[in-house]
Amino acid sequence: MSLHDAQLLPKPVQSPHPPIWIGGMGPKRTLPLVARYADAWHGFGTPNSMAESSARLDDLATAAGRDPASILRAGSLSLDDLDTTCQHAAKWRDAGYGYLVCSWPGAGRSQVEAFARDVMPELA
Repeated sequence: MSLHDAQLLPKPVQSPHPPIWIGGMGPKRTLPLVARYADAWHGFGTPNSMAESSARLDDLATAAGRDPASILRAGSLSLDDLDTTCQHAAKWRDAGYGYLVCSWPGAGRSQVEAFARDVMPELA
């Protein structure tokens, strides 16, 4: 099946397009795609374990003619253990990650509120 003169309505509010996020750690396929096309990269691991991939992404972006700083770095963060989360918050910030994707904790809303009150200030 193919489409001709297809339209997307309503049009995205972002200009020139919605941000392109690419997630993954693959050094041969994923990171080169991120370097060429992505507005944001979502890697998986700890800031320390992702340092090598982040440095590789910098090199690939430069080779593709892009400023590596133009690619938002995102990581994942569990909210289940706020003591550990608090300990690692500064590491994420210092490693240059500007976005953290958080899972919904088993403890629910009260845990999210505690995160917002106690941990988020560490990320600013």
